[in-house]
Amino acid sequence: NLVLSSFFCVYQKKVVSLQTNYILNMVWLIVICVVLLVMSLLFSRGRWYAPTNLLLATWLMSLIGYACVDSGANPLKISTVWIVAMWLICFCVAAWTMQSVYIKPTFLNVKSSVPARDIYYYFTLCTIPIMILWVAIIVARDGGNPFAALRDANVAEVRGIRTAAFFVLFWMVSYIMELQVASRENIGRVIILFLANFFYAFASMGKMNFMILFLATAIILTERKMVRIGHLVFAFCVLLVFFVGVQMIRGSYTNPRHFTALYLTTSLANLDQNVEPCSAQQPAENSFRLYYAIKSSIDGGKTEVVDPILDFKWVEVGDLKYYSNTYTTIYPFYKDFGVAGVIIFSIVLGLLFGYLFKTAEDGSQFSLVMYAILAGTVVMQFIGDTFFMVLSQNLQYLVAALLPYIISKYNLFSKTLKRNG
Repeated sequence: NLVLSSFFCVYQKKVVSLQTNYILNMVWLIVICVVLLVMSLLFSRGRWYAPTNLLLATWLMSLIGYACVDSGANPLKISTVWIVAMWLICFCVAAWTMQSVYIKPTFLNVKSSVPARDIYYYFTLCTIPIMILWVAIIVARDGGNPFAALRDANVAEVRGIRTAAFFVLFWMVSYIMELQVASRENIGRVIILFLANFFYAFASMGKMNFMILFLATAIILTERKMVRIGHLVFAFCVLLVFFVGVQMIRGSYTNPRHFTALYLTTSLANLDQNVEPCSAQQPAENSFRLYYAIKSSIDGGKTEVVDPILDFKWVEVGDLKYYSNTYTTIYPFYKDFGVAGVIIFSIVLGLLFGYLFKTAEDGSQFSLVMYAILAGTVVMQFIGDTFFMVLSQNLQYLVAALLPYIISKYNLFSKTLKRNG
């Protein structure tokens, strides 16, 4: 009995020590995040849409949510705590470095011309009926939950149709360009384009598409000094409630509490419990998924390509188990390259977003369009990687945003119109 009692006391002390270390490390991680956020607010002169502000605010929300929901029942590994800290620190330092140096903005003071905006606007009008027809076919042919069918059609073919069409990228670029010059003359276009993008976001049942639309609108209106912080906070709260509604009508989760806990906490838990560093089956198959996709299309499907919709795994958070397929943005780089991947890719993304934000602030409307579209990938980092895993889509956004500014810079269609006139 004495031996068993002594063993139990030692074991109990070890458990208490581990929980204490976990709590201390979580506290330090949250403190690091808060300190970085204060520095970021000062560095960005209070511009809420700076990349480091978006990054740190959302990660802080996730970390506090995890600490509250889990309460130490399923403590994160010390290694997980510190790779998150490295991700945040390296991203911020890289972004601040890029924002501190002089960079000549791409397409400096080049505004989207009327011919360029007209092309995109009328192209949008011509392609809206196609999307309406596809949605009608999917809903009519599916015998189950129509919202779940629309969600499935966004990631894979349903009855031979996918709603993730290339032309919707032009809808978003067209909307942002019109919003940048919004006035009484084009307010009708702005409303039509907003409704078109909202319709697509609803048709795809994709929360990321709603996030892009919301953030892009908020960033452009803030740049034009047309909204206040109070308006944005209210809109953000409405968006969160809307996300809960979308999730419920899709049939994924009917309990709002479970939905909130799912998105605030399970990504960290999944990264901690189900991801091993340097465990990819093929070299860099997650980080450079686009390379494997191109190779697969060339060799007729012989090359295996990682599905951007990751595997669902059971995770424990607090006293509940959740079935989740989100792993934070760290997942592909940590799984492919370990700690080195976390450091390198956080720096790469920090430099990229620092560049876009810096050049947008210095007068590049092209950079502002790209930043407004890609800002959602920063906000969603605490859930998953939506930059490299869908790099082909982001490159398509780049082309769609680049074309009107090339047209505008070289007056391509303006000269033709003048000659015809």
